[in-house]
Amino acid sequence: AATFDINVVKTLELLSYLDPAICEQVIYFSTASVLDSNNQPLKEAGELGTDYIRSKYDCLQKIGKLAIAPKITEVFPTLVLGGDDNKPYSHITPGILEVTKYIDFIRFFQADGSFHFIHARDIATVVRYLIDNPPQENESRQLVLGQAPLTANQAIEEVCAYLGKKIYFRIPVSFSLANLLIVLFRIRMAAWDRFCMSYRHFTYQKFVNPDSFGLPNYCATISDVLRISDVQSYR
Repeated sequence: AATFDINVVKTLELLSYLDPAICEQVIYFSTASVLDSNNQPLKEAGELGTDYIRSKYDCLQKIGKLAIAPKITEVFPTLVLGGDDNKPYSHITPGILEVTKYIDFIRFFQADGSFHFIHARDIATVVRYLIDNPPQENESRQLVLGQAPLTANQAIEEVCAYLGKKIYFRIPVSFSLANLLIVLFRIRMAAWDRFCMSYRHFTYQKFVNPDSFGLPNYCATISDVLRISDVQSYR
């Protein structure tokens, strides 16, 4: 209940106080999880998502009805990386070292899936640009933030190349096999997690990053991710 109160009720209330005649731009942060590959609302996000995702989906449905709506620039970050000893780590950042730890095992498997990622510093670069250059009337005010899409297999190959690990063969991991393992090991999964397993390709037709605006990318590749995470390269 608290999640919906903050992400929907209080957010809409705050935005309703803004005067469209005075306010030049509002930058509203959502999440790319609420969109499908065509950058349209993903209904499963509203039905099966976590409280956070469902609240963001709900707010997205209502925000366009506000008087300030024409001034709102909605940004939808994909998988967010970032954080250090003095700043909170993003949800997925700690998992980077886990991947490298088990790469001797992971490299021999293939998985069907794809995704985008973006570093918090690159998000900040884009937001700073948007503050100085609000979208014009003929430009989209809904922006997915992400680097170029990667398949899961490409990501594994790039990690292996960075770490100097050879891939001699690869075993495809099918959706059926994954479901069998879930049953055998009695793994409990939420409805959203099951949906993500079947959906698999969280990529978008239109996306932006600093390069889209002629600005330098801080973290554009898996090699950049590993380097920034202080993982030693063996290439």
